[in-house]
Amino acid sequence: MAFPKDRVHLHRWLGLFFLLTIAGCNWQATETEGINGTKNRSHSSGISESEQATISVVDRLNREVHFESVPQRIISLTPATTELLFAIGAGSQIVGATEHCNYPTDAIQIPRVGGGTLETLSREVIVGMKPDLVLFQWDHHEPLMEMLEKFDIDSLGVVSQNMDDLFEEIVLLGKVTGHAREAKHLVAKMKQRREDLKSRVSDVSPERRMKVFYEVWDDPLMTAGPNSFIGEVLTMAGLENIFSDATGLYPAVSDEVVVSRNPDLILAPSSHASRVSIQQMLDRQGWTEVNAIKQKRVHMIDGDTVSRCGPRLLDALEEVIQIAYPE
Repeated sequence: MAFPKDRVHLHRWLGLFFLLTIAGCNWQATETEGINGTKNRSHSSGISESEQATISVVDRLNREVHFESVPQRIISLTPATTELLFAIGAGSQIVGATEHCNYPTDAIQIPRVGGGTLETLSREVIVGMKPDLVLFQWDHHEPLMEMLEKFDIDSLGVVSQNMDDLFEEIVLLGKVTGHAREAKHLVAKMKQRREDLKSRVSDVSPERRMKVFYEVWDDPLMTAGPNSFIGEVLTMAGLENIFSDATGLYPAVSDEVVVSRNPDLILAPSSHASRVSIQQMLDRQGWTEVNAIKQKRVHMIDGDTVSRCGPRLLDALEEVIQIAYPE
């Protein structure tokens, strides 16, 4: 998610960000499994197979990264990644995390390296922890790579934008951390639960689907596009996203368009409650004729589960289904 160039809204965007943070000669080709499940061919030095890296992966920036051993000192710069590591049994390998890595409970005890944004992360603390791997958000923390490379610290750009990518990322992290079996088990369990939840709304006909507006942020007013993982949750819950035609992941929208598209249901993350309450949304000027307002179908859902593309995203899906179709 890119930061706005308008500095007036920079501090607001920082709040939003939290809702939703290896030359030689005799070259020979090697094959590496990428984070997107594809096979990537690259070149490595002509050394014997036993001397080559035991683990090779490709991250979301399409960088091939080799590990000679399983990383034992990992710094996670996003809450979703921290949750994933704990979910596959690699929590004890985390030596540093951000202030917003609050789940599971054991994650709260991990030493902090900053708030999650480039501006609040402490490069001195990160280097001082002597990590052998830093997991960063590929589309936000990329500027950190030069510093990490300078100190010979391996890094991987991670964080998914949809559920299938999430499954691939779980497998990749399992491979890197030495928890491949646990990772594959978690993926199988999540895929089965996803199908079970989708079956609960499979009989909701198109004409019965509720139109939903998901409010990511209030100023500027922002929503979840169809290609975001939140948009995916809405679709799997049998809802019709009134901004299914949006091209961005989290586009800014106008009050007038929301009102004209007349949603039957309005959802927002609970972490949004520090700025906007349900009553404030019900009383929003100019929205009185919106079906969701008239019928008081405005709900806040768990902000941590719905705003992180992690192992608890299916909890958010179940919550949305229960709200939309309690029957």
